[in-house]
Amino acid sequence: MPYAVSFDGVKIYYEVVGKGRVPLFLIMGLGMSSRGWIFQVPHFAESYKIFLIDNRGIGKSEVPDSFFSTQDMAYDIYAVMYKEGVERANFVGASMGGMILQKFAAKYPQMVDKLVIACSLAKLDENEKKLIREGLKFTKGLDIDRVDSEVLKSYLNILIDIEPERLLNFLSRNIFTPEFAEKNLEVILEFFRDYIKDGFNVKGFIKQLNAVIEHNSEEDLPKIRAETLVITGDRDKMVPPSKSEFIASKIKNSILKVVSGGSHAFMFEMYEVFNREVDQFLRS
Repeated sequence: MPYAVSFDGVKIYYEVVGKGRVPLFLIMGLGMSSRGWIFQVPHFAESYKIFLIDNRGIGKSEVPDSFFSTQDMAYDIYAVMYKEGVERANFVGASMGGMILQKFAAKYPQMVDKLVIACSLAKLDENEKKLIREGLKFTKGLDIDRVDSEVLKSYLNILIDIEPERLLNFLSRNIFTPEFAEKNLEVILEFFRDYIKDGFNVKGFIKQLNAVIEHNSEEDLPKIRAETLVITGDRDKMVPPSKSEFIASKIKNSILKVVSGGSHAFMFEMYEVFNREVDQFLRS
């Protein structure tokens, strides 16, 4: 299995698929391995050389002993590119993956051709923190009055006992539109069951969550030079469209696309629309 060793010795798992020659990196969000791109890989593999990375802490990548940041995960991408000899590529990041790519594109502007930031944000506010509090109460019965890195770290030993199915159940209630979740409940649950069997790591998830809580790219956005598509759905209740509007307003060479009916996971729920919009942008 292919691994790249990152700056701090952490092993990062990745796969390379596709018939094309142009490199395209797909970076998934919080708690999800690269298998979250299930509906994108068949579409883009015809034209691109796709790099699928399991972010540290999840999937087949190692879970570091210490906590880490979105900047650290950006360095992980660099490690894969360095190992594979890729000097420049296109990038698509969803949610936390978009946060990671904000850091990466600001740090390594010369390595980014085109950039897609989907359903992401530059910094958490009360809307996202409220959802985290609700999630901790739903999954572990914790009733906390604030969400920050200090609180999360203090509860780590309690949170690592969260039942994965309960955690993913909460996520599925919030990342999809209610009608899609109701209509496709068995498909969603089966996808998550397979994912848990594949090695979902609660400790790694909590450490990724901490990275999201600490993330702040407000000063990085103006440094991004790549042509950028900022895309979101108007029914995203985890990360409201206003967050994408802010990102687009700070990246000079960007366009904003708000998809009607799109949820936080519309790359899964409305994959044909997502794939079309991203494809058109990358080819333009």
